[in-house]
Amino acid sequence: MTASIFYICFVLSLAFFLVILSLIRKKRLREQYSLLWLGLSGLMMLVSMFPKVLDRIAGLLQVSYAPSLLYVLAILAIMSILLHLTLVVSALADRTITLAQTVSLYEEQLRQLKKRGDGGPPSDLS
Repeated sequence: MTASIFYICFVLSLAFFLVILSLIRKKRLREQYSLLWLGLSGLMMLVSMFPKVLDRIAGLLQVSYAPSLLYVLAILAIMSILLHLTLVVSALADRTITLAQTVSLYEEQLRQLKKRGDGGPPSDLS
């Protein structure tokens, strides 16, 4: 491959890194979720700056075609990000169910208080 391809890859990786930082500063991406993305873009910059490192790692792992190792590493990185996000969504789903059940219990208690005539704060709940 020519050197210009590596320069283009580095510029794209740097742009990705800057976009992630911009999203963090604008509070559109939380820091805890951005660590994986920052690490991935940093790795992309390193590989594009030092492509011989990928060749050496491929040689150590006895991979005959170094770019295939890059694809495997990319798939593993994406799978780890997906696993992390799935864990976050699962936790949020559990919290949503608990919140809905709690609100339902409070609404039922409010209905019972209104039936007994104990008063309570006036509200628009029916």
